Amino acid sequence: MIAALLFALNTFALSVKTDRQWYLAGEAMKVSITDSEGSIAYAELCDVHGLAASAVLSLKGGVGTATILLPADLHSGYYLLSAYTRSGNQASQQLVAVVNAFHRSLDDDIEWVKADSCWAQAEGAVHSVSQKAPDLPELEGHIVKARVKNSYNGHTFRASQIRPSLSVVGKQIHYFEGKMVNDSTALFYTFGISGKLPIVLSAASFSGISLPIEVVSPFATLLPSELPHLLFHYLRSEVEARSLDMQRHGTVPNKPLAGTVPEKTNSLFGTKPNLSYNLDEYRQFLTIREVLLEYVNCVANYKVNGTSRLFVRKEQEHYDTSQPSLVLIDGMPVSDVERLLSYDARRIHYINIYSGQYTFGNGPYNGVLSFVTRSGQLTNYPVERNMQYLEYDFPKVDL
Repeated sequence: MIAALLFALNTFALSVKTDRQWYLAGEAMKVSITDSEGSIAYAELCDVHGLAASAVLSLKGGVGTATILLPADLHSGYYLLSAYTRSGNQASQQLVAVVNAFHRSLDDDIEWVKADSCWAQAEGAVHSVSQKAPDLPELEGHIVKARVKNSYNGHTFRASQIRPSLSVVGKQIHYFEGKMVNDSTALFYTFGISGKLPIVLSAASFSGISLPIEVVSPFATLLPSELPHLLFHYLRSEVEARSLDMQRHGTVPNKPLAGTVPEKTNSLFGTKPNLSYNLDEYRQFLTIREVLLEYVNCVANYKVNGTSRLFVRKEQEHYDTSQPSLVLIDGMPVSDVERLLSYDARRIHYINIYSGQYTFGNGPYNGVLSFVTRSGQLTNYPVERNMQYLEYDFPKVDL
């Protein structure tokens, strides 16, 4: 009854299908999406609490397929599968029954009914299920959405005064500047990375104030307020057979996927650094300030509105102080230069200087100054105030 109601709402061109009527937690769910307009489709599995699993897939000839590995810790019950493209304004939705045969949860909403075969039945009502897809442009890659607190310390900032950024922590530079769609919402269009990786989010005002920022689900408007109770008619031998097959193929429990990034390189947009310093080749000083004074050429520290800023230049040229350089440590942007200058230089392996102008989305920087620690993981360098550090699971899509 409930499933029929949901399907009746899907009268537009976009459609989504799954390969099974019910799934075990930890199984692979194959999803097929058909749409006559979009080129990239998004499949999201949610319960009333949030996003449980997702996939991004390309549509070729209007058709695309993806495999979503269901987390092994999902509770038993119904989930809502939503599919949409950025070019459309509606989401196709259907109920998906998930059974966790390995452990129970307080969130379980399932009633086991013995039968001669396995099948799922919905019982109850679904209310306030949104059919409106997020109004975002379609781009290749993955979209990360963040909320910015634009009123801070007695100041209120407009979208045009905020520069949000997302950086992947590591020895390679993967830095993205976001787009403010309103005064408190930022979108980041990422590409070329997949799997679970540490990231840092920041939102800097153009007056130098760091604003609080946090990741939010871009699909929150698709969350159901209520899901039906699951009546699971089961044949024990069938459930056991599927459980054994799943374990035989090593899919339970789920193992987190290591994050992947493009081939290791110290280039930025394909450009090698103009100057690169391997600090193992120099006498070890205690602070970055001493290293910059003693060894590093083409870097200067100037005060801008009373705040320290670092500038880089090409050899034989003067410093252009109209725009400061972008300063990174293990890929994370640095706004508190004084703290960086006091950092233990013995933990730094490389200092790379990229001169010239670089644009990452919001405006040009006169050069990039990149510090790379020996671990590549911000060793003893906590993120700055109001930044958010977290592990983010980037989806994999073959486009």
